[in-house]
Amino acid sequence: MGWRYECLFETELKPEVDDLRMYWGPQPSLIPVGRMGYRRSVTLAGDRMECEIYPVFGKEDAMKARAAKKNMTSTKQKRLNDERARRHLVQLADANFTDKDIHLTLTYKQEVSLEQCRKDVRNFLLRVKRYRDKMGLEQLKYIYTIEGKTELNKGFPVSRIHVHMLMNGGVSREKLEEMWELGYANADRLQPSERGLEEIASYIIKEAKHGGRKFAASRNLKQPIRRTTDAKTSNRVVKAIAQDIRNEAKEQTEKLYPSYQFVDCKVYYSDQLDGVYIRVLMRRRKKR
Repeated sequence: MGWRYECLFETELKPEVDDLRMYWGPQPSLIPVGRMGYRRSVTLAGDRMECEIYPVFGKEDAMKARAAKKNMTSTKQKRLNDERARRHLVQLADANFTDKDIHLTLTYKQEVSLEQCRKDVRNFLLRVKRYRDKMGLEQLKYIYTIEGKTELNKGFPVSRIHVHMLMNGGVSREKLEEMWELGYANADRLQPSERGLEEIASYIIKEAKHGGRKFAASRNLKQPIRRTTDAKTSNRVVKAIAQDIRNEAKEQTEKLYPSYQFVDCKVYYSDQLDGVYIRVLMRRRKKR
């Protein structure tokens, strides 16, 4: 499957560059878009839809792709893993939280270890769960990350640990502060943009530290739905998007998915393989 080799398509076409021939040579109509056409897959997360358009490799290209992926450096692999974790968190956030829910920041009165912070957060979540059950509120849903930066205080290294959490609403800020007890709890309403909760989700995972994991989440979250079909996209459409990202991406993708509104498109190419990898962000149209 071509989408498994997205890591090999690293160089992004910049839509602000007017002359795309610098990428494709003097005849952009001859963009090598793959010998067997393109396939589409979509990931659905709430009102968010991410569409990927990727080349279907023949036997020769597939062998070349597998060899290139096998030889990836550890640095490149880490970068890929970090980006996948970020995208997954964004999708989880959009699938489960809205502007009725909150972003909660938990801080400490004094310095603590990462291990102690994990224990404190688990105890805090248990208290919130019991309170929600008592008040007849819907089941607790959350995603959280633990952040910490080592700083010098009077010549000694200090890890300033704090927690970022997305949580479903229903409990007042004052009550959350009372249940935290160990410092300050700052609760703000989530404010989705046309990109959903991508900004806040990307922010809280940036320097996350959670015992080797990027984030922790409740088990009752709705998972993003990935749908990969045999629906093909013609080389003509792929060329049109790659040559004119600003205009063609919107026109072509809204034809394919009329229930969704175009938000953004990124096109990547590879130094090792023919073709391009297109990632499109769309948002479900509001019913009038």
